Amino acid sequence: MAIFITVVLLSGLFLFYYNRLKKENEKLKNRSIDHFKVKDEMKLSLLLGLYHRYKKEEDPEKEENPLQFERFVAKVMERYYSGETYVTRGSGDYGVDIEHSREDGLYLGQVKCYAPNHPVNYEPIAIIHSQMVKQGAAGGFVVTTSQFTSNAIGYAENLDIQLIDGITLVNMWISGAEKQYKHYLELVNDEQKDQSV
Repeated sequence: MAIFITVVLLSGLFLFYYNRLKKENEKLKNRSIDHFKVKDEMKLSLLLGLYHRYKKEEDPEKEENPLQFERFVAKVMERYYSGETYVTRGSGDYGVDIEHSREDGLYLGQVKCYAPNHPVNYEPIAIIHSQMVKQGAAGGFVVTTSQFTSNAIGYAENLDIQLIDGITLVNMWISGAEKQYKHYLELVNDEQKDQSV
């Protein structure tokens, strides 16, 4: 009888702690999910901010600089992939907005600052592919603040053209900024080491 009571007490104690751990685990899981939701919402906010900052102005009184978004994307590409970028002039560029020289060759890009409900079709991909062939480029990219149609995605297959949608652009922007910050910290640490010697 004493063994039976001991087993019942131990089983009850085990169930009590098991349920308690299960509840704690559930709380941690929910916090993690909330963290990712906040992070995704933050990225969407950044993306909408990019669109509104660089979109073409409908007000004819406002002065517009069509190269601002291209310059922003060029900096993101440099920080993310390294290398050097060149933003082409607005006219006579045959559809190439950015030339990006990397270790493995030249990459040609086109950018589209579109509203979230205006996906990019296959035409910019075709233009970049044509210029890649003409210039012997290693690859290409099309960047948008929106997304790509299924036709565009299908068209880009096996063409060495990277399709960078809005969320991917924000991720690259954040990652490039983190790389730059780490590099800055390394330089500061090296300088402090040199001064202490």
